[in-house]
Amino acid sequence: MAKPKIITANVLRTGDVVYLKDEGVWVREIGEAKIANDDEQLAELEAVAQRDFDRQLVVSVYAMDVNVVDGRPEPRSVRERIRAMLGPTV
Repeated sequence: MAKPKIITANVLRTGDVVYLKDEGVWVREIGEAKIANDDEQLAELEAVAQRDFDRQLVVSVYAMDVNVVDGRPEPRSVRERIRAMLGPTV
Protein backbone atom coordinates (compact mmCIF):
# COMPACT_ATOMS: atom_id res chain seq x y z
CA MET A 1 0.00 0.00 0.00
CA ALA A 2 1.62 3.23 -1.14
CA LYS A 3 -0.52 5.84 0.59
CA PRO A 4 -2.14 5.97 4.03
CA LYS A 5 -5.87 5.23 3.98
CA ILE A 6 -8.93 5.53 6.17
CA ILE A 7 -12.38 3.97 5.88
CA THR A 8 -15.40 6.15 5.17
CA ALA A 9 -19.10 5.37 4.81
CA ASN A 10 -22.57 6.84 5.21
CA VAL A 11 -24.92 6.08 8.09
CA LEU A 12 -27.81 4.12 6.58
CA ARG A 13 -30.60 5.88 8.48
CA THR A 14 -29.38 9.48 8.13
CA GLY A 15 -26.92 9.58 5.24
CA ASP A 16 -24.32 11.27 7.45
CA VAL A 17 -20.71 10.90 6.36
CA VAL A 18 -18.72 8.91 8.92
CA TYR A 19 -15.20 7.59 9.38
CA LEU A 20 -14.06 4.44 11.14
CA LYS A 21 -12.17 5.29 14.28
CA ASP A 22 -11.41 1.81 15.61
CA GLU A 23 -13.17 -1.26 16.92
CA GLY A 24 -16.40 -0.38 15.15
CA VAL A 25 -16.68 3.21 16.35
CA TRP A 26 -17.86 5.52 13.55
CA VAL A 27 -17.21 9.26 13.97
CA ARG A 28 -18.21 12.34 11.99
CA GLU A 29 -14.84 14.08 12.41
CA ILE A 30 -12.28 12.91 9.84
CA GLY A 31 -9.41 13.83 12.14
CA GLU A 32 -10.45 11.04 14.53
CA ALA A 33 -10.33 8.30 11.88
CA LYS A 34 -7.95 5.38 12.33
CA ILE A 35 -5.16 5.54 9.73
CA ALA A 36 -4.06 2.37 7.95
CA ASN A 37 -0.41 2.60 6.98
CA ASP A 38 -0.11 -0.89 5.49
CA ASP A 39 -2.21 -3.61 3.90
CA GLU A 40 -2.61 -5.55 7.16
CA GLN A 41 -4.00 -2.54 9.03
CA LEU A 42 -6.30 -1.75 6.12
CA ALA A 43 -7.60 -5.34 6.04
CA GLU A 44 -8.42 -5.13 9.75
CA LEU A 45 -10.37 -1.89 9.28
CA GLU A 46 -12.16 -3.28 6.23
CA ALA A 47 -13.25 -6.35 8.22
CA VAL A 48 -14.81 -4.14 10.90
CA ALA A 49 -16.48 -1.97 8.27
CA GLN A 50 -17.83 -5.04 6.46
CA ARG A 51 -19.38 -6.28 9.70
CA ASP A 52 -21.21 -2.97 10.16
CA PHE A 53 -22.27 -2.99 6.50
CA ASP A 54 -23.65 -6.50 6.95
CA ARG A 55 -25.54 -5.29 10.04
CA GLN A 56 -27.00 -2.51 7.86
CA LEU A 57 -25.56 0.27 9.97
CA VAL A 58 -23.54 1.89 7.18
CA VAL A 59 -23.56 1.94 3.37
CA SER A 60 -21.16 3.09 0.65
CA VAL A 61 -18.16 1.83 2.59
CA TYR A 62 -14.74 2.35 1.02
CA ALA A 63 -11.11 3.10 1.76
CA MET A 64 -9.87 6.53 0.80
CA ASP A 65 -6.37 7.96 0.38
CA VAL A 66 -5.34 10.58 2.90
CA ASN A 67 -2.41 12.79 3.69
CA VAL A 68 -1.27 12.66 7.30
CA VAL A 69 -0.63 16.10 8.78
CA ASP A 70 0.41 16.35 12.42
CA GLY A 71 -0.76 12.77 12.93
CA ARG A 72 -4.26 13.45 11.61
CA PRO A 73 -5.74 12.31 8.29
CA GLU A 74 -6.71 14.89 5.69
CA PRO A 75 -8.53 14.03 2.44
CA ARG A 76 -6.48 13.97 -0.75
CA SER A 77 -9.33 14.44 -3.24
CA VAL A 78 -11.61 17.43 -3.70
CA ARG A 79 -14.69 15.21 -3.39
CA GLU A 80 -13.54 13.88 -0.02
CA ARG A 81 -12.69 17.38 1.22
CA ILE A 82 -16.26 18.42 0.40
CA ARG A 83 -17.71 15.35 2.12
CA ALA A 84 -15.56 16.02 5.21
CA MET A 85 -16.74 19.64 5.43
CA LEU A 86 -20.32 19.53 4.19
CA GLY A 87 -21.56 15.96 4.16
CA PRO A 88 -22.58 13.67 1.30
CA THR A 89 -22.18 14.82 -2.26
CA VAL A 90 -25.29 14.37 -4.37
